[in-house]
Amino acid sequence: IKLKKLKIAILDNGVDEKIFKLCGLSNIIRQNKGSVSNDMNLFLHGTNCAIIIGLNCANARLYSYKLLDNAGKGNVSDLGAAFDWCLMKHIRLVNLSFGTTHFKDKSIIRQLVNKYANQGLVIVAATANSGYTAFPASVSSVIGVEAGDTFSIDDDSLRDKGVDFEAPSQHKFQLAGNDITLQKSNSYATPYATAMAGRLMAEQPEINVWQIKEQLYQKFGKKCVQYIPDWIDKGWIAGKSLISNAEVYFETVKEEDQADTVILYDGNEFDRYRDKHIVYLGNEKIDEPDTPYFWSRKNREKQIVCARIKKEMINIPVILLQSDNGQDEIWWLTELKKYFEVAGYNAYVISSKLESVLYDLEYIPCDTDQEVKNHICDFMYWQTYYNQSDLIIYGVQGNEAKTIGVDADVLVKIENKGERIHIQFYCDGIKRTQVDFETLGVEQIKEVYDHLLAFLTGDEDE
Repeated sequence: IKLKKLKIAILDNGVDEKIFKLCGLSNIIRQNKGSVSNDMNLFLHGTNCAIIIGLNCANARLYSYKLLDNAGKGNVSDLGAAFDWCLMKHIRLVNLSFGTTHFKDKSIIRQLVNKYANQGLVIVAATANSGYTAFPASVSSVIGVEAGDTFSIDDDSLRDKGVDFEAPSQHKFQLAGNDITLQKSNSYATPYATAMAGRLMAEQPEINVWQIKEQLYQKFGKKCVQYIPDWIDKGWIAGKSLISNAEVYFETVKEEDQADTVILYDGNEFDRYRDKHIVYLGNEKIDEPDTPYFWSRKNREKQIVCARIKKEMINIPVILLQSDNGQDEIWWLTELKKYFEVAGYNAYVISSKLESVLYDLEYIPCDTDQEVKNHICDFMYWQTYYNQSDLIIYGVQGNEAKTIGVDADVLVKIENKGERIHIQFYCDGIKRTQVDFETLGVEQIKEVYDHLLAFLTGDEDE
């Protein structure tokens, strides 16, 4: 029986077909992006990726989409058109040997890859050679890859940067009678992992990205744990209303049939949604159900407990936002995060509220075991290091501040005083100023942000 060839797209800087053929490989179907120059050059990044896939996944038909220019640069805004082209050509497996570490690109790329992953696209992406967290490689709906000696799993990279696999990158092949050895690079590790995914897809045509991850992890005797519920494209919230007025990072739908992910508060309902991804926001520590993707507070606690001992003290500013129960803490945090982002500051924003994971905030539990508490400071150190964070904003209530294990450079106390909101600012334990608001909106939060920025930059009057 002749197997149907699996279509694989290489989104890169194009493929030199002459070199591809000299390696003894068959033709590649080319597609050039209209806004990217098609001039030939000696930068063979996409060509090398195509050769690696061709040599390691024999029953494949390769397609090239020129998304990068001849210097290896491209625009995030062009990714959507490239993914659309893949679906139009009925291509389900995509190799991306590039990414970005810039925090402002994160939400755009996450939204894109989640949309297409939930339409059946399997995206394999390289993490950054710099070692920092990269997008889209770190997103759960993508297979993230870094260079290693063999095809394997790096548990530390998975916990710290969302990278799923290590793969060999120093590939050897013959070109016109000459022996070629490629350099060690995440870019050239990625097509090897793409080929491994391609082999599974050739045998199981209907398999999706979550099943591919699961089967590859099982190959190494491990389970693919989702530490962050960042895969949601369309979410349906069951049973309760959300506690915050902030906007969740995904599209909410009114019917469960329209959703890829169900947000549940009752663990007894798992069996009803076994064909969906699940984010469980209940506090009970329950056994993980057999669903495609699953997240609960237990996943984050496991991630924290496994954090390596930090190398040194956290050396970025820490803002502690301590509020009364009547305040919408998540809304405060999301608005402050936006203001810092607009100004070019990458804030690592933490909440102790479980629901915060739906708003692209970092959930760190305060009501948890001592073992977890003992590792929170280590966890924060590595997360802020790999994310290249400029500052930490931690939202707490009451005595929760003791949990984080680091001293605040700026403490903001938000108290309800009758019909007014009383806000006090402390720097290094000394009260610096206070403001009072009759109403609270984005303008008032902007005023709080202005004070914070002034304190951190030294522009606030003594």
